[in-house]
Amino acid sequence: MPDPRLLFSFIVLSLIFSLQGCVLADTILYETDFSDAAGWETNSPSSFYLDEEKGRYHYQITGGTGSYSYYPLSGPFTGPFTLEFDVHPVLTEEKSSFRFGIGTEGYDSQRGPLVLAELYNQNGEEAFALTAISKENLRSQTLSIPGKANYSGKTVRFVDGEEYHVRLTWYPVEKRVSMTVTAPGDDTLLFSHFVMVTGKMEEFTHLFLTSIGEGQNGRKAQGFIDNISLTSLSSVPATPEPTITSQVPTPTPTLVTSVTSGVPGPDDEPAEDTFEPTPKRTPLPAPPTPVPTEKSGLLPLIGILGIGTVLILFRR
Repeated sequence: MPDPRLLFSFIVLSLIFSLQGCVLADTILYETDFSDAAGWETNSPSSFYLDEEKGRYHYQITGGTGSYSYYPLSGPFTGPFTLEFDVHPVLTEEKSSFRFGIGTEGYDSQRGPLVLAELYNQNGEEAFALTAISKENLRSQTLSIPGKANYSGKTVRFVDGEEYHVRLTWYPVEKRVSMTVTAPGDDTLLFSHFVMVTGKMEEFTHLFLTSIGEGQNGRKAQGFIDNISLTSLSSVPATPEPTITSQVPTPTPTLVTSVTSGVPGPDDEPAEDTFEPTPKRTPLPAPPTPVPTEKSGLLPLIGILGIGTVLILFRR
């Protein structure tokens, strides 16, 4: 018959490693390859729909229409995450933008909490853009055009007819959101940058494509989105991502004070609410890539207690 002390020790250690494995597991909150569009809702079926022949989800984001398409998550969540997807722009007119990201009900590109990726062509830049808006409506943005919105790397423009893979990552400890763009199935980096967030980013509830917010009435961006994956990360990322930027200045958050559906009119007045620029900080390193790392908390204590129990049993 096996020694009871050895058997008990084996059980204790097994439980420790089992608990550790459970805690470190990432959780896929949602993923789809659009073999169907189950769960997606829209107020404009002619603009947002599943193209069964292509196996992709069609979007047409037209300024001034208030149209949107969304997927409600099973419940609100906080913490670090990655949101990845493929986008194939077909036509992105000037004064229009493709907009997809994660936020809350309302599907408003100007209200937080929100993390949004854009193919931004509002002023003919044809730029990749990342926008983060906190719950307090403090906005941080960067574009892949030097001199625009806190970016000083090389110019990177998207091209209609090409396909892109986008990864957004939220790092709550560092209050940082990163955006990385590659070609689908290719690790060649096209664009990578990040913004810092001031304020709270919590209780994300919906994925959505939206025309609500900035945009010229009647101008449209259309194409296809595919292979969406939203993952809740179990650990704090620690490995730097590659970067193509030459400098990484710290973005200055601004207060979002109004929602616009077009360009400002002659009678529009500037908002009175402003925030003082944040102090200059030492440039931060490139955004990290998620890698499994052990969490602090109960696990070290459980491990110590388990090993102590084993030692006591063997000393008897």
